[in-house]
Amino acid sequence: MKNISILSASLLMVISCQKKELHKENLSLNLQKGFEQTLIYASSTDGNNNGGMNEATEVKFRVDSVDKSSNYYITGEIMRMTFNQKMFGEEIHFDSREASDNDDGMGEEIKPMINNPFTFKIDKFGNILEKQKFTKEAADESSLSTYNIIPFSFPRETVEEGFTWKVDTSNPLTKSIMPVTSSFTYKGTKDNKIEFAINSTIQGVEGMMKDTDIKGKYVFDSKTKALISAERNMPVQVGGGTATFTITPKIEGF
Repeated sequence: MKNISILSASLLMVISCQKKELHKENLSLNLQKGFEQTLIYASSTDGNNNGGMNEATEVKFRVDSVDKSSNYYITGEIMRMTFNQKMFGEEIHFDSREASDNDDGMGEEIKPMINNPFTFKIDKFGNILEKQKFTKEAADESSLSTYNIIPFSFPRETVEEGFTWKVDTSNPLTKSIMPVTSSFTYKGTKDNKIEFAINSTIQGVEGMMKDTDIKGKYVFDSKTKALISAERNMPVQVGGGTATFTITPKIEGF
């Protein structure tokens, strides 16, 4: 009886250790010099009584070099931008590949950004060390902060399933009036993919807008940590409906 108890305790200890080992993960980029990936950043509204919109931006990234400290020097390039909106009976259409007289002046504002390479530097966790900057003069660089080869920074800690951390993900331009806090949860690794859940809250403006909750999911390659897909959804308070934000590798036909 004593031997059985000892054996049972030993088995439980082994199983416990195996579970902890399986769930632990060191999260950091493992990309090689010359790695390229083209991502489509898209957003759309659905079911809004005031109308709807959809937009997409195609950005090509290339890892130019990786230094001894595993910092990444990257060049990005906006290859194409599209925007379609129908609100209150008015329509706007813009495609950087087309000549259009129905773009409400967007073309002149966006043209300097298209096919104008920008460079930046990140560490192996995805933190920006040198901000995105166009190599040629352009009208506005403020929107470039949106475009990184991964959409958020990984934690420096070794994580296991259920690990959650919080980040201030506010837009610098609107942080003072509409701060955003986000929590990321590591959901584990399966089929060579790593999954995270995200829950964000946009603080409302008193008397104008309530707090808005955003929920989403991010999936990465378990070996390289290259992005496979990202999706976030939030309710639209004015007019109703849902806003969806996605990031996906380029697909044929775009």
